[in-house]
Amino acid sequence: MPNPHLHRIRVRYAESDQMGLAHHGAYVGWLEEARIEWLRANGLSYRELEVQGVLMPVTELALDYRRPLRFDDQVELTTSAVLVGPTRVAFTTVLRVAGAGEVTAEGRVTIACVGRDGRPKRLPAEVAATVGTGPEVR
Repeated sequence: MPNPHLHRIRVRYAESDQMGLAHHGAYVGWLEEARIEWLRANGLSYRELEVQGVLMPVTELALDYRRPLRFDDQVELTTSAVLVGPTRVAFTTVLRVAGAGEVTAEGRVTIACVGRDGRPKRLPAEVAATVGTGPEVR
């Protein structure tokens, strides 16, 4: 399995609530951004996959919030991926305030590979080879 990929963001004002805390809904977008950047860092273009007719809808999303993030925090998102079958990949992203080391949240997103018709299809060979196998392959 390729090494985890580190992606950095800053909590924007629009992503925070009246208390100055990152809104829980912002995390979903951050997980998506981290997932796309993991693919890019590993030589895969989500845009090119879509052009080829490979779509990857989210089938499962879980978030474990441990400590709030605040407006203007610099956040490190460390993402890794494992195959969970011939048509699915699970991405795990750990969020930390930059330099602090303490985990503030952890998210897991499972995507399925489908064609333009919405029917499941095997992951392209280059995607499967890039992700590699992990302990979750069934």
